[in-house]
Amino acid sequence: MRQGGGGEPPALPLGEAVLSLLHACFPALSRPVRKTLSLVTVAFLGLLRAPRGGNGTLSLLALSRVLPLRTTAHSKEKRLHRLLDNARLEPKGITEGLLRVVVGRRGVGFWPLLVDQTKSGAAQALVAGVPYAGRVMPLSVYTFEYPWLERTCGSQNALEEAFLCDLETAMPQSVVPVFVMDRGYARASLLRKSNALRRLYIIRGREGTRVRHGGRRLKLHDLKVRCGVAVRYRDVLYQDEEQVPVDVVVYWEPGQKSAWYLLVPPASEAVLGTGEVVALYRERMQVEHGFRDWKHQLGLRGLQLQQRIAPRTGRLLMAFCLAYALGVALGASALAEAARRSLERPRRKPRHGTRRVLSVLTMAMLLLWHGRWAQRARQELCRLVLAARRGSPLMRQAPPRLAAEAIAG
Repeated sequence: MRQGGGGEPPALPLGEAVLSLLHACFPALSRPVRKTLSLVTVAFLGLLRAPRGGNGTLSLLALSRVLPLRTTAHSKEKRLHRLLDNARLEPKGITEGLLRVVVGRRGVGFWPLLVDQTKSGAAQALVAGVPYAGRVMPLSVYTFEYPWLERTCGSQNALEEAFLCDLETAMPQSVVPVFVMDRGYARASLLRKSNALRRLYIIRGREGTRVRHGGRRLKLHDLKVRCGVAVRYRDVLYQDEEQVPVDVVVYWEPGQKSAWYLLVPPASEAVLGTGEVVALYRERMQVEHGFRDWKHQLGLRGLQLQQRIAPRTGRLLMAFCLAYALGVALGASALAEAARRSLERPRRKPRHGTRRVLSVLTMAMLLLWHGRWAQRARQELCRLVLAARRGSPLMRQAPPRLAAEAIAG
């Protein structure tokens, strides 16, 4: 069956469109890997048509059954396992491709990248993505296990640094990333290396950490806070022994459990203004919403692999990230906005600044499932894929950013 959008017949059905996207945007992957990766991506999109709810789980058997292949169930299962065991499916090649798909050819300026860690089955995953429509467009995922078993990196800290460096080298030259991270990354060694690399970052500091400011030795929580007003402290030496120079932006408002002590590069106010630091860190919650989608609505919480857990889970997540990005784009599309009027009953009173009830992912799932909207939703998905293949970003609007001139200065 042919799909399309905007009243025009499409050039390709969805499966072939996804494969053409992989050929255009993922040149680092071999052609056989692209072929199987396109099948698994379409399978994930097929699973979006079956909303699970909070207790749904995902299994490799369920995923293999919806692979768009005209063959036996056993052959489909073997095809999926061959992909998961294929060492040529590398995270860096996926990151470069996802950047081409999500950012497109018009990406320019200052882009926040949300970085956090989550659990998928027995594996741990480092994930980075761009905030968009209340969720996150995933760009990169690295997996590992506890206890530490990685041979290529001596520690988790080394893996995290390699993760950030790979993201930086994969970014288009016209895009300057700023890494937004939580307290788990507020260590002196990472801050010192980031300063040496002139890397932009916003990291929430641990309030009990000792610092030096104005000739005094104190803790972060001793810095004065003004309710509802962001205060910037310059020339702070973070950690009493390491004494890494940073600026600290302190912010607290009623409703927050504790103040934010946000660490940014020293003398960076011209690029990262005080108010903008707070606004960008506020976006960090979107990665938590994304993880909740992955685990509860899409079933990754119950995914259990038995062998070579970290690398096989990582390769599965690479296909999942592309499908999830397409799902988020569909849920934020003009078609989804039109469908909200019939599928959503808004709240009477705003909550968190909105009366909406359904997230963009829920909208995508409903569109692909609902008899009235399913065909148009598949047509819109095909249109989004073909537009991304031509270099248009999946996101209808760019994330918060500065002008390129401000960054160059």
